[in-house]
Amino acid sequence: MINRKMVAVGLASACLCLTQNVVQAQLRILPIGDSVTSSFSPHFSYRYWLWHKLVDHGYNVDFVGTQEGVADGPPGNPNFDQDHEGRPGWTADSAFGSIDGIASATGPDIVLLDLGANDIMQGSTVPEVVAKLKAIIDRFRAANPNVKILIAEPTPYAGPNSRQMSKLKGAIGLMAKHATQAHSRVIAVDLFGGFSVSTDTYDGMHPDQSGELKIASKFYAALRQLAIVQASR
Repeated sequence: MINRKMVAVGLASACLCLTQNVVQAQLRILPIGDSVTSSFSPHFSYRYWLWHKLVDHGYNVDFVGTQEGVADGPPGNPNFDQDHEGRPGWTADSAFGSIDGIASATGPDIVLLDLGANDIMQGSTVPEVVAKLKAIIDRFRAANPNVKILIAEPTPYAGPNSRQMSKLKGAIGLMAKHATQAHSRVIAVDLFGGFSVSTDTYDGMHPDQSGELKIASKFYAALRQLAIVQASR
């Protein structure tokens, strides 16, 4: 199996940018969320495609988390850094109590936060969900005042209260704009737009390969917004 903690290119001290011919520390990225983050065997998860996009473009990244692989067995292809913090069934509310321990254990520079869909499915209101997501951001900042947060506007699903997901998208986008800080940016990542429940999921809820690729592409584009600059090879 490959060394999952090895690859190329890194992190500049304050602005997450690279300079040529200088060895930089790895950038620690924490994918955290529900089953969209964890995925299920034999699927790959969006994390597989995102890790390869980053590595193939010369970035020195370390995916971190207390979980490994996918939720119920090996991924379809284990050839990637499999660490993550995805828990099937997690809501923003249920995840909140674990954030301090996760932040302490993983020390992320960037958090890929994808929670809220299960809250909506279970009947939480949009303001309740957004307030809890903001509280999660605050807990990560308490551990690292310079942490960067890429917060997902979650993918749609077929099921209870699904019509509320478009409202959640708008509310998360607005919250991200108000929550961002000079040294701790918050960027909303639109996973909702362009994602089809009928063609990008295998069960009306969980991404198939097409859906995984779309999610990976959205997160990759957002990571580039954080001034992660490709170093020379």
